[in-house]
Amino acid sequence: MFRALGETELTRLDDDALIGYLRAARAAGDASATVALAILVWGHWHNVSRRVGLKVPPAAVEDVTSDVIVSAIQSAFDGSSVGEFVVWLRTITARRIADFHRRPTARTVPLEDVEVVAPDDGVAGLTDALSRVLARLSDAHRRVVEQVVFEGLAASEVDGVSAANVHQITSRFRRALREELDT
Repeated sequence: MFRALGETELTRLDDDALIGYLRAARAAGDASATVALAILVWGHWHNVSRRVGLKVPPAAVEDVTSDVIVSAIQSAFDGSSVGEFVVWLRTITARRIADFHRRPTARTVPLEDVEVVAPDDGVAGLTDALSRVLARLSDAHRRVVEQVVFEGLAASEVDGVSAANVHQITSRFRRALREELDT
C-alpha cells in the first residue's frame, strides 16, 4: 500500500528510492510524484550546469540550466532506473542547449554587464526602466529579485521559494529588463 511522504522525507532518499517512490506515487495518483521528480531533478543541478557550461557562454549557463531543470520538472519521466533518468535528463539538456543556440538573441549578458547608452537621461533612464520592470512583478517575485540580483544571495538562500523557481524568476527579470532597455 502506498504511503505519501513529505518533502523532508523525500529529500533523504537516494535516486533509486526517489524513482521507486515516483512510480508508486503516480500509480496511486498522488500529487507528491511531482515533488519527488523535482527533488530528483534538482539533485542533478550541478551535472546539468557542468554539461551546459561546456556548450554555452558563461553568462548564459545559469539561464540555460534553469530552463533544463524547469523542462525536466514539467516533463513526465516514466523510466524505472537511474540510468534511464540520466539519459532522459541528458536528452532534455541537449535540447535546451540546442534551443539556446537557435534563438536569434542567444547572446545574453549578466545584468551587471549591461551598458546603457542614453545621452539624454543616462542613469535616470536606467532607473526608470528598472522601476517599470520591478513594478510589473508580484511582491513575492520582487522580493526574490531584490535578494538574488541586488543583494547577491544564492538561490538556495531565498526562503520559501525553490532554487529552480528562483533561477526562473531572475532569468525572466533580466530578460524583461533587457527588453525594456532596448526600447
